[in-house]
Amino acid sequence: MTYDVIIVGGGPGGVSSAYTLAKLGKKVLLLDKKSHDRIGDKSCGDALDRTSPEILFEKFGLPLPNGDEISDEVKYMTIATPGGSVKMDAPGYTVDRHIYGQRLLKECEDVGVDVIASSPVRDVIIEDTYVKGVVYMSKGEKKEVRSKAVIDCSGTFGAVRKKLPEGFSYGLNREVPDFHIAASYREIVELKEKDHPYRNEIVLLYKESIPPPGYLWFFTKGKRRLNLGTGWLKSENHLYEKSMKEIYREALSEHYAEDEYEIIKSGGGQIPIRPPFDSLTFNGGMLVGDAGCMVDPTTAEGHGPALVSGYFAGSVLAKALDEGDISREGLWEYNSKVMELYGVRNAMSYVALRYLRKLSPDGLQFIIKRGIISEDELKGIYTGEENAISFMSMVWKVVKAFPKFGLLLTLKHMVDDVKAIGAYYETYPSDPTKLSKWIEGRNSMLNEDL
Repeated sequence: MTYDVIIVGGGPGGVSSAYTLAKLGKKVLLLDKKSHDRIGDKSCGDALDRTSPEILFEKFGLPLPNGDEISDEVKYMTIATPGGSVKMDAPGYTVDRHIYGQRLLKECEDVGVDVIASSPVRDVIIEDTYVKGVVYMSKGEKKEVRSKAVIDCSGTFGAVRKKLPEGFSYGLNREVPDFHIAASYREIVELKEKDHPYRNEIVLLYKESIPPPGYLWFFTKGKRRLNLGTGWLKSENHLYEKSMKEIYREALSEHYAEDEYEIIKSGGGQIPIRPPFDSLTFNGGMLVGDAGCMVDPTTAEGHGPALVSGYFAGSVLAKALDEGDISREGLWEYNSKVMELYGVRNAMSYVALRYLRKLSPDGLQFIIKRGIISEDELKGIYTGEENAISFMSMVWKVVKAFPKFGLLLTLKHMVDDVKAIGAYYETYPSDPTKLSKWIEGRNSMLNEDL
């Protein structure tokens, strides 16, 4: 079998890439390790911002989430501590990942995408320095399938990415270390008697019982249903005597007793929390979604970025195939598109996350309770939209912060560094030959080799 493009992974990034390419006239194969009826299902927070699916609707008419695909409409995201909270507008949905994912898979099949399920990828085929296909397992047998290009949409651990030779594409890492991975545990529960107070809302609750930079989350899933969970750096799991599930259960018990709800579904996950790889392209392919580290480091929202980056990848690759240049450099427009959006945003979020560890839940509570930071400023820290804090605003913060000026200083450094890294990512090079120098400057700013 030979295709224009093989896509590995049928999550939101995979179906978005496949749908885009098929609509642009390419012959596409989608491979997934799950059975056909389980493709799209994933243990996560289920939140999806409104703007991401609207891009595919506007470009190709792909229907937006609807009907039983939507668990609840979301209007707000709240950053909370036990002593106070700040609420900001965050239009979107919580979705049923399985139902929505299955519908998107069918949309792909309806436009001509071939799907082979229950087929985990085990290796890549490389010829003349280009990826030319993959090796996958099917019913206990190894099989090969070839293509002009391959897109890795297989999640955090990158089934294609980890099989690339060392140094295959400068700026692209084969592995994500544990200190750049958040482990998580979540449950979908149904309250037995009364509704919850989080309708149309997602809440990130920072509290001392949850290891930093983690939080306890409460995401609406509609009447009497909630998506609940927690998570923190995988590299720090060994520091705690209790398991993540035990710590989660104890933290939740302060809000709901175990006899007040029924667990509908539970599970764990691992997501990358760092800015996107400095290059997401290689000779003969690219990385999309979690495989390219596009999850927001502070909010852990990865569904929308996967959908959008899939559209970016599909549209750039279709053009590159038509022009006959699918080299790392020929696909570079994809890097530029991702960095302009998720590079800037997630780098700012990554720096904010590092400061949240310094602030601690107690410090964040003080800042929120005193009203030291406004809703717009907090939203800027979480989304990368805030450009500066005025001098008079900072003077007023000094008054409010008395006597904990150390917290104010940390907050000021946080805002300054978030702004600086965002501005630096806006200079991401359009010329691949300048990437090395750009990485050197970025690593110097972060005092870290990403």
